[in-house]
Order: sequence, then structure tokens, then C-alpha cells
Amino acid sequence: LDETPPTFTKLEIQDPTAVNDRIRVTFSLNEPGTAYCRATRSDSGESAADMSVNRIITASWSGIYSSSDVTIEMTKLENVDPALTVRDDQDVPFAEQTLYDVYCWAQDSAATSNGLPRPNYMAQDYVATSVGSASSPSGGKTENVWIVDTTPPTMIFISAEAVGSTTLQVTLQLDEPGTLWCQAVELSSSSVSTNCKETDIQDTNPAIATCPFETYVKGYTNVSPLDTTFRADVHEAFRDVDIEMNRILSKDTTSSSELQHQYPYRIFCFAEDDWVIQATSTGSTPLSGPNAVSLSDSLSLRDAIDTLTTLDEAPPIFTALAVADPTAANDRIVVTFALNEAGTAYCRATRRDSGETSSDMTINRLLTAGWSAQQDGSASPSTIEMTALERSE
Repeated sequence: LDETPPTFTKLEIQDPTAVNDRIRVTFSLNEPGTAYCRATRSDSGESAADMSVNRIITASWSGIYSSSDVTIEMTKLENVDPALTVRDDQDVPFAEQTLYDVYCWAQDSAATSNGLPRPNYMAQDYVATSVGSASSPSGGKTENVWIVDTTPPTMIFISAEAVGSTTLQVTLQLDEPGTLWCQAVELSSSSVSTNCKETDIQDTNPAIATCPFETYVKGYTNVSPLDTTFRADVHEAFRDVDIEMNRILSKDTTSSSELQHQYPYRIFCFAEDDWVIQATSTGSTPLSGPNAVSLSDSLSLRDAIDTLTTLDEAPPIFTALAVADPTAANDRIVVTFALNEAGTAYCRATRRDSGETSSDMTINRLLTAGWSAQQDGSASPSTIEMTALERSE
């Protein structure tokens, strides 16, 4: 009779996995038999002591070995249909950029002299021992297997506003840990030719002066100043991060300038995930670099943000202010004025012998006179005609 349990002669799991929704276990045994495997999230709190043989079997992932390598392809924690069972199933698909521990166990196909099944089983201690070498396994446990991340992060727009005369702010989220960059650009209708316009941003020509999407939005090249990189590290999915921009990078990336006061801009953002950082932190070798958003993704976000105009934080200035003296009419004072920007002027007259001085003429006192007029900031003046000390409605 065969009274010895089987052993794995090969137990191999690609790490990170080849695809983003499954774990493939390739195995062979020293004799014909059946292997069973179960995966559990590395952060689930489950350990080898919790992974009994029955628990592994109830995951329902198995393969029958006869003479050549067999692959078990797992796509979720348990290969069950919850509608057909009366227990709490773990019908949960594997998640990208997530670590899993995989436990495998096997029984052989031994039989009695009468041909009846008499399988020998691997010991629990063997299951709880790390594989070590995939070509010469010491046990059935493989820890920290990465499910590869092949999808870019999603940029989620929360809000956007001007927070100053030279500063714009956008609040964004990512659906996974990563990094965000944003950059202000000129509107397509802008007459400024030294900066990139929204219609100039492209992803087909990497030459610096052609406004390449990723390079320009990240705001740094080997010739760019250090003050045009506006980024935020996103350590947690669906957590708000703010990015403030106060300068605009020139088209050739050799210089930058402060954002103009009360001036419209469009915003382009770029994001990539932390897949490479996380995978290498556990000693795994990623198959590719970080996953990044596309220009199409950024255009959609640009449209959601819409045009942002910096604030006007400077007071208006009279560019013209005149009162005819003596007045042209005997019942009114006419004030002619112009401003350096669109605005409203207010005036009040007081008798020279009233005793009032400029220190008594507060802004509120001017306003309560009720005499005002708007002016569009052009060279064409406006007038305020006062017929009394205070205007009566």
C-alpha cells in the first residue's frame, strides 16, 4: 500500500499576477493526486493557524495532477454560487493592487488492493510552511502575492475656486492611492502666444515646445523653474486633496510667470497610481510602470472644472475726476469720472461752511447720500448729477 502523503514538486505563483482579476497556481506532485488552494487577503487577519484543511477545501478551487504541470486559476475567494449554499460564502472577486496569501493542500490518488480509494493527506504543518523555492517547495503557503494593477486611477472633481488674485485651487480625489498634478493654461481664445493654450495640449509629440500633456502638466523638465510643479500625494482613496496654482509655465518650459489678476484660465490635471511603489516595497517586481490617466480623462476633468478666473483684490483707481467750477447750472453739481476697471463711484456734497471736514466724510456717509453711477473702465467717462445733499427717492 501507499501510506505516504504527497508532496509538491512544484508550486509556483507569478507575483505580481499576470492579469488583474485572478491568481494562477501552477503545481505538480510527486504522485497522482488532487491539490486544493485558497487565497485570503494578507490584511484579513487570517494566519496559517486559521487555514485548516477543511477551510481550504471549501474554497472549491482544485486541480487534478497525473503527470504534467496543472494550473488552478482562482478569480475570487471562494468558487461557489451563494444561491446554492446555506452558509456565509466569501463570493468576493480579487481586487487590484491588493496582497493575498495563498494556501495549498493536496491528497494523493492511492487505492487499496481492491481498487477502493485510500488517499493519503498532506499534514496541516506542511500547509502552514512557506513554499520557499517554487521548484522545490518546502510547504504550501505563499504569502504577499500582488494582484497586478493595470487600470489608471480615476480623477474625481470635488470643487474649484479662485482663492486670490494670483491663486487658483482645485479639490480632487482619486479612487486609489497615487499622485496628482495640475497646471493652469491659457484659454483657446487667448492672445498670449508664449504660454500653452488649452487647444495646444496634446499627447502625440513629446517635444517640449509642443505642450506635451504629461510633461507640461507635471510642470518640470530639465530646463523648467522649480516653482511650477503643483502636485498632491494621495495616500488614501476618496480623500479630498487641494492643489493650488499661482504661476503658469511658459510654452518652452524655460520660465514661468505669476497668474494675472482677474484673468480666466483652464485647468489640466494628470494622475498616476502608486502601484510600482507599493509592489516594490514588498520586494515584488512590477511588470510595468505606474498606471496613468489619459489626455481624454484630463479633458473631461477640464470641462467639469470649467473656466476659473482669478480674483480682483485691487481697489479701483480714478483715472479721471472733475467737477465744473463754477457749475454750469444753478441747481446741480456734475461730477465727471472714469475708473481703471469697471465699477461704481459714489459722491456726496457738503456746504463749505458746514464745519464738516474730510475726516468726517466716512465711506458710509458717502454711500448714504445716494448719489452714484457705474463706469465700464474705458476712457469714456460717466457722470453723477447731484441736485441735493442727499438723494430722496
